[in-house]
Amino acid sequence: MTRSRAEIDRSLSPDRPPYNRPMMPTHGHGSEDRDMIVNQLLSPNIRHFSLDGTGLPFARRTPSPRTASNESLSSEAGGRPKWDKNTLLDLSDRARHSMKHEKSLEPENTNLKNFLEDAFKDEMYADPALDFACIEYAHLDKLIQEVIEFARLLKDSNYATVLHLGYWVMVAQVDKLQDLASKLQNAWRQRFLEQYLFIDNYRTSDLVEVGRLSEVSFNNDLTYELGKWQTKETNPISELEGRLQFEAGHWWLNLACAQRDGIATSSVEKPTSGRYGITTLPLLTGREEVICENGVEFTKYIRYGRSYDMHIPLISQVGKQIRVLRGYRLRSIYAPEAGIRYEGQYTIRQYGTKLDIVSDTYRLELKLQRVNEQRPLDELKRIPKPSQFDDWALYEKLEGNEMKRIGNAKYMEWNIQREEDMLDRESWKGDREFRASFS
Repeated sequence: MTRSRAEIDRSLSPDRPPYNRPMMPTHGHGSEDRDMIVNQLLSPNIRHFSLDGTGLPFARRTPSPRTASNESLSSEAGGRPKWDKNTLLDLSDRARHSMKHEKSLEPENTNLKNFLEDAFKDEMYADPALDFACIEYAHLDKLIQEVIEFARLLKDSNYATVLHLGYWVMVAQVDKLQDLASKLQNAWRQRFLEQYLFIDNYRTSDLVEVGRLSEVSFNNDLTYELGKWQTKETNPISELEGRLQFEAGHWWLNLACAQRDGIATSSVEKPTSGRYGITTLPLLTGREEVICENGVEFTKYIRYGRSYDMHIPLISQVGKQIRVLRGYRLRSIYAPEAGIRYEGQYTIRQYGTKLDIVSDTYRLELKLQRVNEQRPLDELKRIPKPSQFDDWALYEKLEGNEMKRIGNAKYMEWNIQREEDMLDRESWKGDREFRASFS
């Protein structure tokens, strides 16, 4: 195959020639062109971009740079910073995660402050080193906006009435960061104009052309209730190749994307095997329970359905190692908050089914044990990262636009189902946390 079987992620992207997106004109005759583009973007009757990424004005035939540099963020001899896209993306993800989940900027406060100071100084040069492609790639626009919002929420919170030294120290630190972030945001808005305003539209174009949705298309004729996305049929990969390419923590938008990269051979929730017999089991629905026997932790997977939903081929896999994928709809403390994540290798310890004669419904139970010496599950819980959540939001918007094209009734049905799923997951999660507080 000509493409990598692994997840198309930023750290493994092939080197591409530098690409500088042309600036939109701001005066003279070009001003009319700019106004026309803005009016098209704001019109509800215009389809801003097509699913294949070819719509104007955001599509580009040359992809934005995704070059992974081996150099860290440092300063050149002249004192100007040397920006590494992957280092900045990592800083952005870690800082945004801390603000959302830890309600703090630690331990990234110093690194974040240094970056904001250097980036603002960089704007003082006639030719700033930090270009638009780097800002887009590292999601720096999201980072500085969330720093500003975090500072506002912190100062407006109930803790403001508490005379706690640590709180006021953090307020002083965040005030400085908020000031730097606001100045930097204004500088980027003035430099990039409409490019910065519509940066997510460029990301959407990249997502479809060279990103997580490349070679995956929406097909309304599909009746699979968990999705209407498909990809070209992939050839099974060897067990050796799979073990080298896929590591716990790989993340996809949907099962069709996982099929495209070769870890699964179907976009339907069923176990599939490659040419050399290694099986991948997607756990997208149903529920999981954590059990402990003689100090050993297992997970018990349970699902209900018809006989064809009982994963019959797994009977022959008892005692063998398989790959496990978890989806965001799965009721499990280990399920990702969005998309599908590769959890690593598990051993099937038990397989069992039971028929309820009254309802003519089968119950499947799988007892799974995670193989040792893999990436810890506590680390996997941080995936998807904030930048991956940004891609997820664009993906849902794309899917919503496709449902609108089918008809308003279908879109309303899709949207209601999506909201119900979200509320159901939140309710289940809240119940589990409440129960855990008494254990």
